[in-house]
Amino acid sequence: YSHRKQLDEMQREVLQCAFLAVNMYEDGLDIASYIKKIIEFDRRHQPNWHCIVGNCSSHVTHNDSCYISFDVGNKHIVLFKMN
Repeated sequence: YSHRKQLDEMQREVLQCAFLAVNMYEDGLDIASYIKKIIEFDRRHQPNWHCIVGNCSSHVTHNDSCYISFDVGNKHIVLFKMN
């Protein structure tokens, strides 16, 4: 239960930050950098987190606790952790 709660909180935090970033910036790199910088994922949730923003599709093998994928407006955002 606590792991699920932690994941839900992390997802909620990412979504809030992403909405702010998309409203502040147009460029995908600026949005991705803002998300990584503001949330400090590497420091708070162990490295190495990566953020991709754009008009894209993906099909990846992932661990559910280390992968978040969603759309904000016309931007697709993927945040994932690599060991």
